[in-house]
Amino acid sequence: MLSSPLPTRTAWIAHWQTLELPVLQYTLEQMHALHGKSDDIGLKDLAALIEHDALLTLRVIRFLQENRHVSQITDVSTVDRVLLMIGVEGFFKEFATSEALEARLNDFPSAREGLRRVMARHYFAARLACAIADQRHDLDPLEVKTASLLSGLAEMLLWLSAPQLATTIMRNQLQQPALRSRDAQIAVIGLPLIELQLELAARWHLPELLTHLMDEKRADEPRVRTVSVATALARHLATGWHNAALPDDYRMVADLLSCSLDDAYRLVLRCAINSGHQWQWFHCLPPISQRPLDATPPPQTQDGGEAAAATSDATPDGMPAAVTPPGDEPSSGTPPATAK
Repeated sequence: MLSSPLPTRTAWIAHWQTLELPVLQYTLEQMHALHGKSDDIGLKDLAALIEHDALLTLRVIRFLQENRHVSQITDVSTVDRVLLMIGVEGFFKEFATSEALEARLNDFPSAREGLRRVMARHYFAARLACAIADQRHDLDPLEVKTASLLSGLAEMLLWLSAPQLATTIMRNQLQQPALRSRDAQIAVIGLPLIELQLELAARWHLPELLTHLMDEKRADEPRVRTVSVATALARHLATGWHNAALPDDYRMVADLLSCSLDDAYRLVLRCAINSGHQWQWFHCLPPISQRPLDATPPPQTQDGGEAAAATSDATPDGMPAAVTPPGDEPSSGTPPATAK
């Protein structure tokens, strides 16, 4: 484990290229359960399993890129299409004996918990990006979903290889809520993680489309902006539904969909609830668990409506609900009304 930053970008890339990537323990358990009935499972079922786990998704896409046939002239950018190429048995043959990250990081509990939190956050971001892309009638929402899932790649690798540095970045941002992620990263490791991520994606020959969609410099493009907005929303909601950046996030979703703030908020809430039902995968509480149970629906919602129904089911089964401390005013988690 690294305890101090490496001196150059090249050194970081070289170090990360040597890492063998583990997968979530829960992913392995689900894989083993499916392997016993591989004749009965469909590619969609297997793809849905893989897409819970950003590290496994990365490995699957890299595997095809590294073993692509000379006749394959186009990149394959989504998990379901990779499985079409390698088959169910080919997948299990290559990945069934993967190492669990919980075993790899058994002696480093802070690294284990930090990495699982980041993976959970990007699973939520991927679902949110896919929902936005669906409503925009995107050419292929799964491409946007995959890019969002992998958009935290460098942060995941930092937790995997240098948890002390990742912890310092996280602590600095908690202590200084206005501190931007980019600035926090530069202060600790000397450069922003997105630059490392894009270079590493090129070194690993990830599909050019995925690298393009992860590049924040292209945020004038709606598909790139969808990935960026979904990733930002997931990051901000991880700190609570009162985060000061959320109103701007809701407005950006509304702009992408040409809809009202209320509709944008309801889409985010539905995705948060649906993602929350997968909390056991990551062994950390999802954003929906932090939403006060007495939160009011967004304004302009009529007779209960979808948002009210979502509120009543806002805590997935078996997961403890958020509790507002005595003396604190409950936060509604709703977007503010648009200024007149």
